[in-house]
Amino acid sequence: MKASNLALSATIVAFAAAQDTAQFVNQFIGTKNGGHVFSGATLPWGSVKAGADSNSTDNQAGYVSDGSSITGISQLHDDGTGGGASLGNFPFLPFTDTECANNDLTKCTVDHILRALGHGDPTASPGYFSIPLNNSVQAEVTVTQHTAVHRFTYPTGTNELLFLLDLTTDLAGTYQGGGTVTVSPNQETHGTRITGSGTFLPSFGEGSFQVYFCFDSQATFVQAKYYETVAGTLTYTNLSSTATFNQDIGNDNPAGVLMGFSESPATAETLVVRMGVSWTSTAKACAYAEEEIPDISSSSFDSVQAAARAKWNDVLNTVEVDATGVSDDTQVLFWSSLYRAYISPTNITGDNPLWVSTEPYYDSFYCIWDSFRVVHPLYSITAPTTQAEVIRALIDIYRNTGWLPDCRMSLDKGFTQGGSNADSLLSDSYVKGITAGIDWETGYEAMVKDATIEGDFSVQGRGGVPSRARLGYVPVNDTDNPPNEGPNTRSASRLLEYANNDFNIGLVAQGLGKTADMAHYFSESGDWANLWNPNATNNGFNGFIQPRLANGSWYFDPRYDIGDVFRPDHCSPVFGHDDCFLNPSGGEFYEASSWEYSWFVPQDMALLVKKIGGPATFSARLDTFFADGFHDIGDEPGFLPTYLYNYVGQPTKTVDRVDLVLNQYFNTSLNGLPGNDDSGAMGSYVVWSHLGTNFPSGGSSKDYFVKSGATSSNNITPQNTYLISRPYFPKITIRNEVNGAVATIIASGLSAENIYVQSATLNGHTYTKNWITHELFTNGGTLSLVMGSSKSSTWGTGEADLPMSLSTGGFQ
Repeated sequence: MKASNLALSATIVAFAAAQDTAQFVNQFIGTKNGGHVFSGATLPWGSVKAGADSNSTDNQAGYVSDGSSITGISQLHDDGTGGGASLGNFPFLPFTDTECANNDLTKCTVDHILRALGHGDPTASPGYFSIPLNNSVQAEVTVTQHTAVHRFTYPTGTNELLFLLDLTTDLAGTYQGGGTVTVSPNQETHGTRITGSGTFLPSFGEGSFQVYFCFDSQATFVQAKYYETVAGTLTYTNLSSTATFNQDIGNDNPAGVLMGFSESPATAETLVVRMGVSWTSTAKACAYAEEEIPDISSSSFDSVQAAARAKWNDVLNTVEVDATGVSDDTQVLFWSSLYRAYISPTNITGDNPLWVSTEPYYDSFYCIWDSFRVVHPLYSITAPTTQAEVIRALIDIYRNTGWLPDCRMSLDKGFTQGGSNADSLLSDSYVKGITAGIDWETGYEAMVKDATIEGDFSVQGRGGVPSRARLGYVPVNDTDNPPNEGPNTRSASRLLEYANNDFNIGLVAQGLGKTADMAHYFSESGDWANLWNPNATNNGFNGFIQPRLANGSWYFDPRYDIGDVFRPDHCSPVFGHDDCFLNPSGGEFYEASSWEYSWFVPQDMALLVKKIGGPATFSARLDTFFADGFHDIGDEPGFLPTYLYNYVGQPTKTVDRVDLVLNQYFNTSLNGLPGNDDSGAMGSYVVWSHLGTNFPSGGSSKDYFVKSGATSSNNITPQNTYLISRPYFPKITIRNEVNGAVATIIASGLSAENIYVQSATLNGHTYTKNWITHELFTNGGTLSLVMGSSKSSTWGTGEADLPMSLSTGGFQ
């Protein structure tokens, strides 16, 4: 190894060892008012996500910071989702003789609502969650990849430690039967082992799933009862600590096991229990538990917690920031946002019961419509190893199900929100040279199937394929569909996404040398213009995306359009979008208005600028879009417009806009998010904005680094585009975990007043473009920005400084 590489490795090791970045993570940001953030204990992309469950209508992720009582501490959750409450399987709840009079287990309240306990303020750190319950029991949990270990500390003087394991309750009450439970002595641990399973429903998809657990206590119970509802009556079965009990669990609820453990000198008032979880079998759940946490004790709990924190630091520390002059609040917001980006999807490689494969398997893509824009592009620079595994997993899903998913959770197909956006997710990684173990020919085959074969587009692929091939757009109330069609809604927003998906297929075709395919899909990416009505007007501006009927006429929705006057503000915060979802009457735009979707042409912003009326009108229209309340940052289509001033040579206006959006909608409070976190999407937007670059909006050419004086070792032609705004830290370093390359972004002179780029260099060479490409992160290098208080009229403003577009010869 070269001396320089040795020095680099030593620096990386020293940095990773020295930084406890986890100290800046606040897991409770977004746990109130619809943020739906999971605040419990997990590892990066961990299978087990354990935490408290609130008796709240807002408990999609379990715990809610609204004062609601706690129904249990369960083992599985999703993060930041919309829709209904998700998972929350196999909850625990500690009892005292207050809840179970005189330690009589038949007096314990087992109904999950009636048993709920009040609580004090919880605490959490990466890999750990704790909450004081109002029965004076302190509940703590920490995790490994597939196993949770819980520690319950009872009040001093408690003579029997009472405990509930609920077998059938999840957050949404979806138990379908098919459950089993076995209670037996564990000869190895000299405690009690309980294994079991149940069948439940996904929260945003179709089908059902079965999940398995393996529970072990550190001691043998002195009394225990199995309870189950039979014909509406709660019945009890006494359990022996020396005999095995087996039971099938029907559809009746509730069912579970109540236990009492005696206090001993070794445990005092502390009960430690271990819970392995598997999607395959109880045997695998037990194997995971025994391998990952062999010792069930209080000291082992502390060791597992320390290891979980260290794992989080390893992952977070691919990014280093110089926080000189930066407030603690900004640091907490940044690191907490980056932390949330790594909670989902869930890595259950080796635990997929659906098919036999040597490929990775990731679940909880909830949904790719949310994550393809910001989450996975972030992985490409901060976690490329995981991103490669995600791509392999998606391609393997295609091999075994016939389609790439847009949404997938709990082993089931999730509902498609918009386009076939796995196409864009795959393309984003391909053009960045992420190749480890990836079969890109099969990946390309999957993308082409999305574009050409129509299936059940409620859960996979695209809709309107035959009609679009004939008309150039997806018509309203499309009837030219196969019998297994999905819902005939969202025709306008789906067409815009399909066009962008096609552009991304074209990028991969170009890299694979499929020239004719490249030309075809680049051409198809222009179909968005077929829904551009130049005569549609609103707030003094002309030209909007408007749905069309199959006969070519413009569609006017009688529910909100006024006669033949199209309402581009419908689905905006001004008008409201309560009906703009997947419901049968959801309309032609999904979770955003025509005002917002009319900006979504990242493959050809130059042509959009022309259609709007030129740079001045484009800029003024953006101003109006934000000022008049049409912008909705609470849903993902609102991300890109905040950066679009760069396309007309006004990067200082991008800085102002991003600053305003961050300050107005994102903070470190309990309700510090503008909408649900969408599996880390909101957090990832914050991370990109703090780094001073926008998530990739398209491709660029390989000559970028050549012209800037650097040498490229990447032979893949298209490279992705990052729009520059301004960093929030004076120095940011991102280490490529694959090759050790270090990308550095320096903001010289950065302060509260000095937020505008005055000039820039890239690897020591003058750089005037207001965008960079991915080679900074794959090859390493330094982007140095000189910051000032004045709005520069020269840097990034020239025609040659603008990001590329298809119509101006870019990407090819």
